[in-house]
Amino acid sequence: MSRRRGAPPLLLAVVGLVLVLAGGCSAPIDSGPRALRTAALPPDLRGTTSTTTTTIITTGESEEVTVYFLKTDPASGTGRLVPVKRRVTPPVTVEKVLQKLFAGPTQEERLQGIYTGINPNSTVLGAPIEDKIATVDYSSDFAFGPVPDQIKAFAQVVFTALDVGGVTGVLFAKNGQREEVPSGDGSSTSAPLGRASYALESPR
Repeated sequence: MSRRRGAPPLLLAVVGLVLVLAGGCSAPIDSGPRALRTAALPPDLRGTTSTTTTTIITTGESEEVTVYFLKTDPASGTGRLVPVKRRVTPPVTVEKVLQKLFAGPTQEERLQGIYTGINPNSTVLGAPIEDKIATVDYSSDFAFGPVPDQIKAFAQVVFTALDVGGVTGVLFAKNGQREEVPSGDGSSTSAPLGRASYALESPR
């Protein structure tokens, strides 16, 4: 009785090597999707991170300033300066603040007895500052009526201009030509004016 011979050892070795290689080339089977870290992705597959910059645009008037109108003083029965708040766009300048003054009181303020001695038909042409002295240039006479009334109008402008930082005195010009104006005692002067020039008109 003849016996069957087993496979030669060399053939078994070749078959084993083929099985090992086949097992190494097979793709692994995942149980489901996996989350990958961005750093593990190739650069060309990474998402682009966008940065949004919010620009806040401020509109309207944002700086508070003080202008001086008039209100009848119960004690004396005459008009006296009264400070009123306004807002202007920065930077604050004497010209901007005076434009608010020349615009006059609001309707609500008028109902409260506040008024102005400044001619509404006059406009501010400029108010340059040199050596802390502001020269208020106006288009036409803004102070009218008797001298006492004119004094109050000039006091309004002087106190308002001096409330702007860096201004220590006020001069006046009409259409670019320097003018003499009444000081608090009624005398005409072309010298710089300050709060002391209109002490009797000072707010209480």
